[in-house]
Amino acid sequence: FMIESIFVDPKKLSGIEDAGANHLIVVQDGLNQATWGKLRKLNIDLGISVNAFGSDGCPANPEAQEKLFSKIKSALEFEPKEVWIDHFRFDGHWEATSGDKIPGIHHNCEFCQNKNRILVLNETAHKVMDLVSGSTQVGYFAVPFKSWALPTELGQAHFMLGRIFDLSSPMLYQQMIKKPTSYISEYVQWLSDVTKRPVLPIIQVKSMPDDLEDTITEDILTSEFTEAIKNPSLGVCFFWWPHVLEKNKAEIIKKLFSS
Repeated sequence: FMIESIFVDPKKLSGIEDAGANHLIVVQDGLNQATWGKLRKLNIDLGISVNAFGSDGCPANPEAQEKLFSKIKSALEFEPKEVWIDHFRFDGHWEATSGDKIPGIHHNCEFCQNKNRILVLNETAHKVMDLVSGSTQVGYFAVPFKSWALPTELGQAHFMLGRIFDLSSPMLYQQMIKKPTSYISEYVQWLSDVTKRPVLPIIQVKSMPDDLEDTITEDILTSEFTEAIKNPSLGVCFFWWPHVLEKNKAEIIKKLFSS
């Protein structure tokens, strides 16, 4: 069974029932029982994406952690197939990384001063798994690099963190991080090897950030899709439905899913 997923905004779901997906990851912000009820009627698997530590919250701050636990408890009330944790890391603009330099890294504050960022996130991940205690699967969105600067500054050491959670979803926006499309399958293989857990890659639908002219053609999307679903991948997730609507790419996505 191959997962054919789309990351969706619960406030912008126009046409999603005809997209051909067998799985959706729904953003928690703006989600209510009425919308969830409509999505349940599609008879496909549903996950919920919870935003962990935005620019306002240091992961070592107990208050920020409690806020995350509270969001996860709220998500579990919907009984999703998975809870996906976004931004489970220290802040930093990884999409603009050059070499090993990550711009906008969270500076040491009163909470994380003299703390090992990897251990902070690993301990928090264990608390999340205790909180969920087997009621649903838990995945995290993984920054798609192998460099050691990544865990030391952002705190995401995939070879440890990825073994605490059930699943991972690397954000393989290859054009954005200036990699060839072949990097998608190469990275999925690498992440699967280091985490020993299932991997569901999430790939871009249009050129990002928004101020760029869109150069993701049907051929490029097809190539991304082909790379994303190669073994040992669980399948593919497209980021995200508002981009599909904005660029009129619903028919392309549907065609890929039906292929």
